[in-house]
Amino acid sequence: MATTKIIAICQSGGEFETHKDGSLSYTGGDAHAIDIDDQMKFNDFKVEVSEMFNCSIDTMSIKYFLPGNKKTLITVSNDKDLKRMIKFHGDSLTADVYIIMEDIVAPDVSNMPASRSSRTTLSEAVPPLDPPLDVVDNIVDNNTRPSHPLGASVDGVDHIDEHMDLPPDLLPILPLSVSYNEKHAIGAQQWQNMITGVGQRFSGVHEFRESLRKYAIAHQFAFRYKKNDSHRVTVKCKAEGCPWRIHASRLSTTQLICIKKMNPTHTCEGAALTTGHQATRSWVASIIKEKLKVFPNYKPKDIVNDIKQEYGIQLNYFQAWHRQKGLRESISEIFKGSYHGYCLRYLTEQLIRDLKGQFSHEVKRLMIEDLYAAALAPKPEGFQRSIESIKSISLEAYNWIIQSEPQNWANSFFQGARYNHVTSNFGGLFYSWASDANELPITQMVDLIRRKIMELIYTRRADCDQWLTRLTPSMEEKLEKESLKVRPLQVLLTSGSIFEVRGESIEVVDMDRWDCSCKSWQLTGLPCCHTIAVISCMGRSPYDYCSRYFTTESYRLTYAESVQPIPDVDKPLHKDSSQSLVTVTPPPTRRPPGRPTTKKVGSEEVMKRQLQCSRCKGLGHNKSTCKEIM
Repeated sequence: MATTKIIAICQSGGEFETHKDGSLSYTGGDAHAIDIDDQMKFNDFKVEVSEMFNCSIDTMSIKYFLPGNKKTLITVSNDKDLKRMIKFHGDSLTADVYIIMEDIVAPDVSNMPASRSSRTTLSEAVPPLDPPLDVVDNIVDNNTRPSHPLGASVDGVDHIDEHMDLPPDLLPILPLSVSYNEKHAIGAQQWQNMITGVGQRFSGVHEFRESLRKYAIAHQFAFRYKKNDSHRVTVKCKAEGCPWRIHASRLSTTQLICIKKMNPTHTCEGAALTTGHQATRSWVASIIKEKLKVFPNYKPKDIVNDIKQEYGIQLNYFQAWHRQKGLRESISEIFKGSYHGYCLRYLTEQLIRDLKGQFSHEVKRLMIEDLYAAALAPKPEGFQRSIESIKSISLEAYNWIIQSEPQNWANSFFQGARYNHVTSNFGGLFYSWASDANELPITQMVDLIRRKIMELIYTRRADCDQWLTRLTPSMEEKLEKESLKVRPLQVLLTSGSIFEVRGESIEVVDMDRWDCSCKSWQLTGLPCCHTIAVISCMGRSPYDYCSRYFTTESYRLTYAESVQPIPDVDKPLHKDSSQSLVTVTPPPTRRPPGRPTTKKVGSEEVMKRQLQCSRCKGLGHNKSTCKEIM
């Protein structure tokens, strides 16, 4: 079997720039070339690169672009990823590889390991290297259930006063059972002088609370609020009998908070006898935001490990996992270029519910058709025409649609890539499986869903093995339909990679940016007829300008892995086995009165058909209740 060889152009020390269309370019730094083939091991590749750039192998992240796509950075983290990179560049002599150096705070800090979930990352419009610096406060949700509730005692410690006016974002942190040492002081040393004493001023109570929290973490003691409102804060050490105390209040006619009284003396014995620490969502966010910029898949267990190693604070798993309240804002700030898309089906259902029964079935149907037309319109003028049609029917419906944030569901305003899918009905198949198994015991339900997934993967893998086309059959058909529209089009070169295409309309095609003014190319991921006309003049293949997600190769990779079979859980154990058979039964519940519901899991129908009288043809009643006089 022939060995695939390419030249890896390894670049380091530069930076990525994001353009308006979401594409990335790399500038600056140094570059070196390495010959690699599909027999090379990933660790050997990393060692050679580290020697070349004189850097640590543990602080290195390796990324590359797929051919023809400058929007997505792919991470190489194991042997399979390296082989895929070589395979993807098999038709080229070279491959650009980017070496990203990462800072490690402590030698044993757990960054993101190369686990299965952190392998090759494919996020179309989400470059993982250039997110903003700010992270929203709502990373840890205080509405989740921690392993110790707010009012509970932790390791025999006094419970928090239930009458205390706590800040809304305060969360308990479990105490460490180990003594405070230098390893745990590394991350918190910078906070030892956050509180200096009487006379120190802060911009407001929020800044004072955050400074106090960091000061307490650095000095390894816990505190409790005695008074806590918008203009005064009184805090004492939580250890019984310890005289440490601080009081701050607002300076008159200003928003400034000033420390008025402070007893800096502790008689408690520090971390050995203290009751733990208090931390907020904003504090945890400020700690992990730098790692999130480098590792978008930063796992909860890594957050727990890193916080413990660097600051001596033990978070539980759920405190680290629940980045829920404010999730939409967090995603938009951390992952620049990632956009939130609404499901049009659910949006339509909500519109019908809010309009209630003031419109007939036929009128609602017409408004829904106009709403879908507005969502699918590629340009703003098409969107406006459709919602103006709705406005002529109902001003209330028009105002509702305008206030529903069209930038999250209308093609003409949406800034991401949805490949012309405006609904999220891809989960319908799994919902139906869960509905069918709803009456089964939980173990049998899980087993049934597992078997369904096994069958689905096998069937789709068997189907795609028969495909001989470069794209999936449905995408091949769509591309062919677009190609049939090319003949009457006239192509004119304007400058560089920009072309003018004349037909029923005049469109501008920018080949470098993968952009056509008709917007079809951007919306569907397939070249439109105007683009295909330009590609033909250039003597190139339209396949080179299709989204990689539509290729047969990508489809096969999706279903390449299998769900492995498991032994029969219902098979009785051998008599000589020392284990006893365990039967899982449902929890004791009381059957509610009435007939059990058989409603399927999933969303409601968009509209229910209204009654129509066979006598007067009116809506809302039938013949027996008709008041029409014969």
